[in-house]
Amino acid sequence: MPVKKIEALVDAFAKLNGAFNDPESEAYNLRNPLMIKSYGLPGKHQIDGQGRRVFDSMLSGYRAGLFDLEIKLSGKSRAKLSPDDKLENLLRVYGITELGGVKQIVNFLRRALKDQEIQAVTPLRYFLE
Repeated sequence: MPVKKIEALVDAFAKLNGAFNDPESEAYNLRNPLMIKSYGLPGKHQIDGQGRRVFDSMLSGYRAGLFDLEIKLSGKSRAKLSPDDKLENLLRVYGITELGGVKQIVNFLRRALKDQEIQAVTPLRYFLE
């Protein structure tokens, strides 16, 4: 069974952030592969000093990351992205602006999805298919 594109996207963020393979990384310790922030009312979610969500388990963090991406990719978030926006725009929302980070994400996605056509300018709708 092929990997779901949106899951490969979560996995790419997780790898970049060291969520699964670096026990010293913030993503690992927060159990937050995408390093998502909390925008809920104060006290609704456990957060760290930088406003990032702290999850009880990596599974909870992964599910929250999937949900966060689904909202953003579909154009229903405050990030004002649309399915026609580019992958690089999504990465910028998550604070990935350096060329090295963008390349790591793109290269991971190419390997995970077996699609060498993926680029930083790939439309977000690709990941909703």
